[in-house]
Amino acid sequence: MYTMRAMNMIVLVSSTLFLASCATDGGMPGPGAAGGTVGPAGASAATGDLLQACLSRIPKDASPGQRMVAEESCKAEAINRGGIATATSARAAAGTAGDTLQACLDRIPKDASPGQRMVAEESCKRDEANRQAINLTR
Repeated sequence: MYTMRAMNMIVLVSSTLFLASCATDGGMPGPGAAGGTVGPAGASAATGDLLQACLSRIPKDASPGQRMVAEESCKAEAINRGGIATATSARAAAGTAGDTLQACLDRIPKDASPGQRMVAEESCKRDEANRQAINLTR
């Protein structure tokens, strides 16, 4: 019984990973991936080509929300495959020692409700206090 359940789980996980890799990778390594390099002069051109190719795959009948998510995914994919550093990719991750109060506040969505904004601001202030306490102990 447990062996059959484990085998079914392995098949399910393997299938999901395979489908996800096919959907996102396209089976072809892009510039900046292992085996290819992109210099500073060709980085923006290569990134622009990747971005345009990705954006062209967004269905015309996609809802505004779907389009927004797809566009953001395309931008991230172009940056990652293009091998270029941007202001957003050079930032410290949220909640890490390199994070700042201002960066945390800047991540709060503009369309957040007043209650959501208040909770997010308090969370940022708490995180900053924790970072300050850690820095004092060093």
